Amino acid sequence: MKRLLMLLLSLMTLGACVPARAAETMTLFAVNVGKADALLLSCGETAYLIDTGSAESWGELSRALRMLGVERLDGVIVTHTDKDHIGGAPMLAASGIEVGAWYASRYFADVKEKEHPVLLAAKSRGQAVVWLSDGDSLPLGGGTLTVLAPAAYSKEENDNSLVLLAEGAGGRMLLMGDAELAGERALMGHHPDLPKCQVLKVGHHGGADATSKALLSQVKPQIAVISTNSEVRPDTPAQTVLWNLAKKGIQVGVTQDCGAGVLVTLENGVASMELTDWAALPEPAAGIRLRDKDARADTVTLVNEGSQPVDLSGWYLRSERGGEVFVFPAGTTLAPGDALTLGTLTTETATDLLWREKNVWHNKKDDAALLFDAYGRAMDTLD
Repeated sequence: MKRLLMLLLSLMTLGACVPARAAETMTLFAVNVGKADALLLSCGETAYLIDTGSAESWGELSRALRMLGVERLDGVIVTHTDKDHIGGAPMLAASGIEVGAWYASRYFADVKEKEHPVLLAAKSRGQAVVWLSDGDSLPLGGGTLTVLAPAAYSKEENDNSLVLLAEGAGGRMLLMGDAELAGERALMGHHPDLPKCQVLKVGHHGGADATSKALLSQVKPQIAVISTNSEVRPDTPAQTVLWNLAKKGIQVGVTQDCGAGVLVTLENGVASMELTDWAALPEPAAGIRLRDKDARADTVTLVNEGSQPVDLSGWYLRSERGGEVFVFPAGTTLAPGDALTLGTLTTETATDLLWREKNVWHNKKDDAALLFDAYGRAMDTLD
């Protein structure tokens, strides 16, 4: 049964638990970011964001962080370099959310280290990346977040995914990233004593190339969470996976089945799950319009045609053709009647804000500018 996810949920899920319950409750909130992954894991006063969704789903993740009142994360952990797990990292780095540390898999196949998006995101904040692999661990309230895989490099990027074991609140959650069947076999071979877990975050969006019967028999989860969107990837969740889960009496939550996401709570070793929708969003600001996009100069101008100043913190602009995203920094305000011009590294004239990209706007083909507020709502479009 769905319920409305109120702002007060942040008191329960993101480290503001009352002291008497801090060591007893662990939560996993799988944000509905389409066929992508973004998990908020918290226990006691510790909160991690595991994966950042895709660049296209940044609006959904931004909305979740806003609605949950997230102002600080102890860490951002990106399991691997697939775009639907790492795509939101640059926007998160450009946001006003404080990040204690950035983590990524020590092994990766599809990017060069100097071009690793998490490395670039951390560098933009003057921070470094902590590279993780089998045997590493992080604090998680009164418990521990342990890395179980990868133990070695794989040519298949999905099997370079971080596999994480969250222990606390009297139980365990196993988060499989995008690990496929080969990765599962390596995991169980390297960890033959893989423990029972109340909660399983299903690997690879519930595809048929993951979540073997052997893994389910070993872990024996009570609840399984799947992050996917069948319109984007019709073969997920796979019927074979759903069938195997149902045969074992495992309760299943799929992010596409709810507006906000799947909330799992673990308390004193007992797990429960809810499909959640957002409560009413704040009224959108009025009057902000896009004006004067100059592809040759690589600039775009916003104007406030309304009667009230508008806080643009967390708003973002996206190029329709190239997909580049600019997040307006905290404290950006536009007064009534004022204009603001955004330029890039290609722009030769003075501008109000700098977008650290080159040649954002295509000057020969259609390339609309798309403006969104901090809740991911479309505010204006300019061709």
